[in-house]
Amino acid sequence: MMKKTIETVSKTIDECDKNENNDVDLDQALNVAGLGWYNIRYSLALAMFLISAIIEPVGYSFLLPAAKCDLEITDSQRGFIGSVPYIGIVLTSFPWGFLVDTRGRKKMVVYSSFAAGIFGILAAFMPDLISFTIFKFLSSLCIACPAAVPYSFIGELLPQRYRDITLSIVNAMQISGSAMVPLLAWAILPLDFRVDFGLYEFRPWRLLAMIYSSVFLLSATMMSFGPESPKFLVSQGRHDDSLQVLKNIYSGNTGKPGDYYPVKRLKLPVQAQLEKPSFVQSLVQQTVPLVKPPYLKWMVLSGTLLFGIFATLNGLYMWLPDVLNRVLTGSGVGMTACEVIAQRLNETNVNAECDDSIASTTFMINTIANFSCAFIALGISSTVKFLGKKTLLLLVYVTIGLFCILINVVTQDILFAILLSSLPLTGLALGPINAYAVEIYPTNLRGMAIGLSMMVGRIGSIVGTNVAGVLINVACEATFYLFGGALIFCGALSLLLPKSKTKPDEKKNFVVTHL
Repeated sequence: MMKKTIETVSKTIDECDKNENNDVDLDQALNVAGLGWYNIRYSLALAMFLISAIIEPVGYSFLLPAAKCDLEITDSQRGFIGSVPYIGIVLTSFPWGFLVDTRGRKKMVVYSSFAAGIFGILAAFMPDLISFTIFKFLSSLCIACPAAVPYSFIGELLPQRYRDITLSIVNAMQISGSAMVPLLAWAILPLDFRVDFGLYEFRPWRLLAMIYSSVFLLSATMMSFGPESPKFLVSQGRHDDSLQVLKNIYSGNTGKPGDYYPVKRLKLPVQAQLEKPSFVQSLVQQTVPLVKPPYLKWMVLSGTLLFGIFATLNGLYMWLPDVLNRVLTGSGVGMTACEVIAQRLNETNVNAECDDSIASTTFMINTIANFSCAFIALGISSTVKFLGKKTLLLLVYVTIGLFCILINVVTQDILFAILLSSLPLTGLALGPINAYAVEIYPTNLRGMAIGLSMMVGRIGSIVGTNVAGVLINVACEATFYLFGGALIFCGALSLLLPKSKTKPDEKKNFVVTHL
């Protein structure tokens, strides 16, 4: 495989040398720059943004149960506060998508992550529920950018033939972010310390909130030294800047000076050669095409598929530690999870004393399950090249959907824990859907398209979090039937996705695109 790749790149370089004075398509130029430590390093840095965007909102699943006594949080309030990150993402996906496509991928993702981290850390010092929620909401207004942009950014730093597999592997790494949530909680929440700040006591859950948010700061710092997307630079008519980025990629991958890079001129897209539009014109140009044929149907389809993913991955999953804690600390033998939950509710009504403790078994099972899901996801992702994006989507939707339904019938605690803890695997579907977006939408619309489709998906997070919070207590079985059925329905819809538009030329292995 490596020998074939080297021969392919050599042929491409020879072709570029023969046509040195000709403009070269950017995808062909990326093919010449190749795949190596340079673009892999910054793909990993971008993956950190996705991990931070998972850790912060998923962390609510441990923070809120641990803080419910200090902040006096009711179950209904917990459902709303748990959906705050996703409300912020929905409200800001549109403007962040616009800024990313007009001001730059790197600048926006770095600035937004710094802001998200700072507001999140400040929230940990707030004395009451209202002030805590306000600062968490301010943080959530900045999460939409690091939660979506890295998908397109990574695809724009790599040769096209490596994008599908790389995005799928990065997506599996994102699932590892979910694994860090219970691991960090396990290390910090059992600590027994109290620092009197006057208005409140600083307890372990506040330290945990700071650590969860600090991952944003780490990600932004790492990417501050990274390159801008060459595709964004080309789309803005910045030919020399884009060529310099490609030279840096080539030099970083091969160890040769950038001047050895054989591509001397890039082909600018038509829109980059025209006069720059005004703010309003640019906004219309980026938005209107997405709500008209031929892109409208793909926006609706991808939005629906993402809605199903996030309703489960962020909505139902937010209640996973609480449900596990209730079932595993219950006394029901030979009972289903929902029967144990109903029993615990009756006991709670009798004893009104506030209890914010979380059993060590809950931490352990969550940690093991999430790391197992991450390794499983990594293994499955490495096969996407052979399975295909559509097959992987169908497999994920149907399998997790069936697992949700089976939760209602199993009576063994271990089997219940395995089925419930498999929910993070739903995140495997994010990579293929966004890989389709990289193929379907042109560069100047891609950031907006992914941002808007992810916005629709995040509405699923809001709906899922609140619906699960209500139904778990009043109609437990219906909860798992509803979410399981929705995932299976999304699996059927995934069959409507188009065939891949990537058609490599066998002779030169140049990438033919419709971007």
